[in-house]
Amino acid sequence: MSPHPKESRDEITRDRMSRQGDWMCAACQHLNFQKRDSCQRCSCPKYATGVDVSSYAMQKNEVLAGDWYCGALNCGAHNYASRTSCYRCCASKDYCGYGAEIMASAGYTCDAIPGWKTGDWICARLGCGMHNYASRTECYKCKTPRDFGAM
Repeated sequence: MSPHPKESRDEITRDRMSRQGDWMCAACQHLNFQKRDSCQRCSCPKYATGVDVSSYAMQKNEVLAGDWYCGALNCGAHNYASRTSCYRCCASKDYCGYGAEIMASAGYTCDAIPGWKTGDWICARLGCGMHNYASRTECYKCKTPRDFGAM
């Protein structure tokens, strides 16, 4: 048994990656460098409190110029412009765009998705989007059937 209590990934990142003076955004919990006067992610001012914070927290899903949606299979995840691969399924921005679903239905694999095999699928239920192995008939996380939403 570990002598340290179990830490969440966010706690580990905050503790190990922050330097003295860095600050956590009150609206979106993004860790910012000391020199920033507003949050890098949502633009909330460094010293915002109360009602001020709620208006910035709602903006964190805003789509900005250059942002892109993953076209691999039925992933559809929103990715920031700076990402070269999808945060959810790891598909390359350039490779798995338009036509990836057609290729997958024809039996071709998307080599840009590390760890995927022919027949693997992404849960189509809104809010889930988990990667499932080809052998599964329902999502391992939310139990939605594989053919959910199929026409």
